[in-house]
Amino acid sequence: MKKILLIFSVILFVIGCSSKSENRGEISKKIEVLSTRKVKKSLKDGDTVLIDTRSYDEYNGWDIKEMGIQGHISGAYNLPASSLKHEDIEASFERKGITKNNKIILYGEDTSMAEILSDKGYDVYVYEAGVKEWNKKKYPIEKLPRYESLVPVSWVKRLIEGEEVPEYDGRPVKVINAGWGEKGKFHKSGHIPGSYYVHTGWFEEGPLWNRVSDKEIKTELEKLGITKETLVIVYGDDPMPAARFAIICRYAGVEDVRLINGGWKAWQEAGYPTEVGIEYSQPVDDFGMKVPGNPDIIIDLPEAEKYLKSKKSDLVSIRSWKEYIGKTSGYDYIKPRGRIRGDKWGMGGSDPWHLEDYRADYGTYMRPYNEILKMWDDLQIDTDKNIAFYCGTGWRASEVLFYAYAMGFDKVSLYDGGWKEWSENPETEDKILKGEPENLNEEKY
Repeated sequence: MKKILLIFSVILFVIGCSSKSENRGEISKKIEVLSTRKVKKSLKDGDTVLIDTRSYDEYNGWDIKEMGIQGHISGAYNLPASSLKHEDIEASFERKGITKNNKIILYGEDTSMAEILSDKGYDVYVYEAGVKEWNKKKYPIEKLPRYESLVPVSWVKRLIEGEEVPEYDGRPVKVINAGWGEKGKFHKSGHIPGSYYVHTGWFEEGPLWNRVSDKEIKTELEKLGITKETLVIVYGDDPMPAARFAIICRYAGVEDVRLINGGWKAWQEAGYPTEVGIEYSQPVDDFGMKVPGNPDIIIDLPEAEKYLKSKKSDLVSIRSWKEYIGKTSGYDYIKPRGRIRGDKWGMGGSDPWHLEDYRADYGTYMRPYNEILKMWDDLQIDTDKNIAFYCGTGWRASEVLFYAYAMGFDKVSLYDGGWKEWSENPETEDKILKGEPENLNEEKY
């Protein structure tokens, strides 16, 4: 009888421990936990890869958990544990250039992917002390240089609810939901509480879809209640139109313009409150300065030609490969196909409506910036030069421009007219190329 009770007690203890381990996400015994000293030693080996499993925002530099940490361990990749339900780990690793020849060290509050990787044949370890211990020892920490320009949904929620938040100086705030559609149908069906709708067609016009006149930009911003001193926080179903409006605001002279990382989808997934319907902002009498206050952020066709002729500047195409080599124009309202002679290809996405090469593994978040820098380096895009991004009519290039600004680059701009203007202008329509380049990004104007 005593033996039976003893066995029963052991079973209960084992079940209890198993439940405790699962609930806390504790690390399996088959996964080795490394000390800070061992991690530091391992990183001297060129085959060792460190992966931060925290959110994109924490990786960028937001101290969401108020631990006194801004950023990530120097050189670490970012693969949030929360993305596991959305993304195949192996596909993500392939994109990052990580193989089974690498020694993988995970850190973050949730390292549950360690066992998954181990089962798939990866050599994986866990650094349980993580960035908190690393920071405490004053070892190198990195962050997105202007991380505050790309805000988390949690920060926005606290701000609009009247809480005290970091990286905010108390100025008036306008949260803007930007997209295409005069009547704002998608905004009416659901949006962040208190946000106002912007139709990008109020700020750009056909047939070239360049920005409207400076006078019209000023008038439209005043209608929205925006002055140069307003904190403008922009989001949307898609980051492209949001970034397009954000760049227009910066061009006009708005001092503080930010994008919500992940946009509307991130807000919904966080389970935050939403509103329906549409309200219009109280207008202001004056924007507060002459527009444009920041003219260099957008260039036009004459400047684009100068960029192509200068050894200190580059014109970078943010378009799909099929568009770039002239297999398709990408648009039903653009007939010419090809690329601008002498430009460089900066990648983009699968078509004009997607920008996978600049998005994170899941959703509408910015791709971790060190991956973008590596991509540009591989493409021989020199970030020490003056760079103007272009696409078909400005949306994709605006998003990449905003990310470049967040990465700390100041000599960056948007060629507003893009492929449509260049290919349809009598002075430049013959200065185009088609077919695959013999040497990518080495063609001359």
